[in-house]
Amino acid sequence: MSEPTADVDVVIVGGGPAGIAAARRLRDHRILLLEETDRLGGRLRSEPRGRYWINLGGHLFPGEGSHIQEIIGDLGLRTIEIPGIKFALSFAGRLRRNRRVETYPLTLRWTPRERLGLVRVGLTMLRAVRGWHEAMKPRSGETEAQRRARVAGYLADRTFRDLIGTPPERVDAIFRAAARRAASEIDEQSAGVGVSLFGAVWSGKKSSMALNLDGGSGRLGEAAAADLGAVVSFGSRVVRVAPDGDGVLVDYVKDEEKTTIRARQVVMAVPAPVAHRVVEGLPDDVHRVLGEVTYGPFLTMGVLTGETGPMPYDDIYAVTTPDESFDMLFNHANPLRRGARRPGGSLMVYSGGAPAAELMRKTDQEVAETYLADLYRLFPTLRGAVEETVVQRWELGNVYRRPGLDFTPMLRYCGRTDTSIHFCGDWFAELGNMEVAAGSAVEAAERVDRHLRAAARA
Repeated sequence: MSEPTADVDVVIVGGGPAGIAAARRLRDHRILLLEETDRLGGRLRSEPRGRYWINLGGHLFPGEGSHIQEIIGDLGLRTIEIPGIKFALSFAGRLRRNRRVETYPLTLRWTPRERLGLVRVGLTMLRAVRGWHEAMKPRSGETEAQRRARVAGYLADRTFRDLIGTPPERVDAIFRAAARRAASEIDEQSAGVGVSLFGAVWSGKKSSMALNLDGGSGRLGEAAAADLGAVVSFGSRVVRVAPDGDGVLVDYVKDEEKTTIRARQVVMAVPAPVAHRVVEGLPDDVHRVLGEVTYGPFLTMGVLTGETGPMPYDDIYAVTTPDESFDMLFNHANPLRRGARRPGGSLMVYSGGAPAAELMRKTDQEVAETYLADLYRLFPTLRGAVEETVVQRWELGNVYRRPGLDFTPMLRYCGRTDTSIHFCGDWFAELGNMEVAAGSAVEAAERVDRHLRAAARA
């Protein structure tokens, strides 16, 4: 084991969107980014396949004015608009292409009781979404962190199940499948989490996360790694972060060798359960919050196809699939369907929450067989056109707030001026996404920068 050193200003733990954003903000200092895997990007993962790519994780990017969009532009990447239908629904063997979910009560061939149940839940959701949009509005004198915390408190005292009740089974199935975007079940996530999932849909407004990254979501991590260069240490698993006088000791394992490095400041850009496991010396209430932040599993499968003619999903980007083994299907070739038709394509399916946990007990081959059986039933013309499948397991698939979580101790801790360990990540909001991760990372990095500059002046 090597001796502790003090040759860096900042150690950043984790190379997902939060770690990338923090590293870029602090690049004028001596930094070291420790990433356990062999790549950057976290749950933004894709693999190139000729003119297409296979997406295996997050794929919807925010637009102009976001932290993520600024990083994308600085790295010379670009996002592309999604023209296809985003609210298609597959139910009882039929694909419905409604562009607005509000029209489904009028088009589904259901019993009067089921239609009434859908209308009742829809009206409840519409009222809740209006309240959520009101909560989303910035207030005078309020920081972004304060606004984010206030929004996270919206309908945080009850479950999503408490909000929508128990409608008829087929109605309930739609909401269960849609809610699994939070990698959890509707009786686990807070009502605010469920409402935020439906916010853009039920408001009739364009979603703030409605772009794809040209070349695949993994391009962000690849470009960031090339840009940051030698400050990134891949294959470095952090096992301990502990305050040490006016600095912080970081123990990590790389190539089976344990190393300790001393930094003036540390940014923890990892999921809360990881930070809870490795960070020492925290106040008890902050340590408790880290342990109470909840992640659920995602199981995804990318599908490369080789069809040469039109397919029934060409004009669709997303399909909710309540009665299949997967919860949603995405057509990642759709944004490229402009002008002349290109042969082949790329699809992705995923399961979240309880179904994902159950399927993760199977082998990759068994998962692929299960998913493909439902894909062929949904789109019979796809049979014979599948060239490749890639299964990706995300044990920490997405973060969501359970009812009653008191996040205040973490917010108080982040507001202190005497700390050397700083936290950021998608878990700073009621439902994780890359913009929350990047925004909270920029805030953490700015606190670090102030610390370092004040110490230099002293």
